[in-house]
Amino acid sequence: MEKNPYIAVIKNHHFRNLWLAQIISQIAFNMLCFILVIRVYQETHSNFAVSMLLLSFAIPAVIFGVVAGGLVDHFDRRDVLVVCNLLRVFAFMAFFIFSSNLMLLYLFAVIISFITQAFIPAEAPSIADLVPLENLLPANSLFTISYYLSMVFGFVSAGSALRLFGSPYIYLIMSFFMLVATAFVYFLPPLKIKKKKVPLTFTMIGKTISEGFKFIGKNVRIKQALVLLTFAQVLIMTLSVLAPGFADRVLEIDLTDSSLLIMGPAVMGLIAGAFLIGILGKRFYKGFLILCGILATGFVLIALSILSGWRIWHLPKFANLVLTLSCLFSLGLFNSFITVPSSTILQEDTGGQMRGRIYGVMTSVTGGVSILPVIFSGIMADTMGMGITLFVIGFVILAIGSYKYREINKDVLNRSK
Repeated sequence: MEKNPYIAVIKNHHFRNLWLAQIISQIAFNMLCFILVIRVYQETHSNFAVSMLLLSFAIPAVIFGVVAGGLVDHFDRRDVLVVCNLLRVFAFMAFFIFSSNLMLLYLFAVIISFITQAFIPAEAPSIADLVPLENLLPANSLFTISYYLSMVFGFVSAGSALRLFGSPYIYLIMSFFMLVATAFVYFLPPLKIKKKKVPLTFTMIGKTISEGFKFIGKNVRIKQALVLLTFAQVLIMTLSVLAPGFADRVLEIDLTDSSLLIMGPAVMGLIAGAFLIGILGKRFYKGFLILCGILATGFVLIALSILSGWRIWHLPKFANLVLTLSCLFSLGLFNSFITVPSSTILQEDTGGQMRGRIYGVMTSVTGGVSILPVIFSGIMADTMGMGITLFVIGFVILAIGSYKYREINKDVLNRSK
């Protein structure tokens, strides 16, 4: 048996195929997100317009997320992954053909988000079917590391590719990446849940979804894990709305460099945090790591608001930049303290027949919950400034973390080691 849990996981060729497909598809998808965010901000110079773009990705999750989770549990997950990736290849081609029309780009963002809603409950839940239980934590950690590493690579490479190839042709590159990801998932083993065959009707789909909600309602740990993962994803979406304005108005840098100086430190922090948890996470209660992540995130956002918004310390510009980048790194680090343990709890306590619909519920809830924070942060940043907006978000997170401490400590921490 391998002493290093990461080596043991990577030697699993089925997991390796899923992992490589995730990396390549995430690079393509995050290149798309970066290009669209920059395109919208360049044309509008509005954080609110960026928030509307991100909502075009989030709203389909509200409409279709839960249904997709129920549908996926009736099919072979491998087939779902292959079909969804092929559909996303065609979606990228549509971005290429109509790249000059801003309103159509919003529409295609909605379409590709609908496709992704079926992809999500088929991808991450498959990890537990491909690796043994003792390797589940390092597998989730590795998946988290590669998720955020591909995010930063997608952002950074998109800026360089935009300069080199121009906006229309970069969509062809992303389409090719997604085609390669399709090839990797094609070689996965069958991932169909073993159960009695029943006709796929609207009644059966409704029953499947209802069973998922009942299962969540009866399992406190699942419920808490879903809340925490939703919180982490909504936070990332909210901060993504503020990223272009932060680069333009606070750091005063070119928007194509914003991935390196804003998203870069945050994503490197996420990777570092996921790596630490994968190596050392078994020494601590998962709930302890989660609570540390929530509370620390609130403190870091308040510190960042002071540095970027008010600058009451009158620090030299270079010193202010170093401290700002350190705060961004810390935000990523402590976000991993929330996502990796919560994902592991979710997979440990969810059987194969329920896993797809649970992830469908998560994506739907995340999309719904994110609507108000995303809109609010965009409007607030445009009207009251970046510093005050970050302070309010940080204070709210700190208050929620403090209020929920006893409840989370009771329901998750004491029983989740």
